Amino acid sequence: MSMDALLAIGASAGVLSIAVLRLSWSRAKRSVLLNIIGWVLLGGSLVAGWAAAGAWGASVASLWAMGAALAVLAWAAWRDPSPRSAGSNRRVGMVPEPGEPWQVSRRLATFAVVTFAAFATAVALGIVTRWAALLTGASEADANVLAFFSVPLIWAFLAFFVLMTHSRKRQLAIVVLPILAAIPALASGSML
Repeated sequence: MSMDALLAIGASAGVLSIAVLRLSWSRAKRSVLLNIIGWVLLGGSLVAGWAAAGAWGASVASLWAMGAALAVLAWAAWRDPSPRSAGSNRRVGMVPEPGEPWQVSRRLATFAVVTFAAFATAVALGIVTRWAALLTGASEADANVLAFFSVPLIWAFLAFFVLMTHSRKRQLAIVVLPILAAIPALASGSML
């Protein structure tokens, strides 16, 4: 089978998978069979795209599926019969109610823990990542790329866990304890 035909099959399977999933999800009770068929078609679309042209083919097949999903969701939003009503007035502690204390120091402390402390921990763990890569035989350039790649990911995870924890002691433990893992890397001079 030619590359173009396989890529067309992958794109068509992606579009069809979105149609099947939309049909399944629009029912009062979702159909397990239609869900399975839809997800298998979506996986088949990815496999056909990859077989046709590697990562580029998988990207093209995925773009067709995403375009179909965008069209289906846009159509559903356009036809939505729900009345235009005011949004909920419920707040989740972002701004205190009138007469309540602002708790500025607590908010600034949380900001400092999430930004500065969590970032310092992420950098320390990035150094550990670089050190571990060098120990396993990676080149200097590959180890640097791994370190630069890992820092924002680690920072995002740390920020999430810190913001989901209400106890200040636990927040500090989340950002301080991982720094202990960086001590061997720093002691060996991995930053040089």
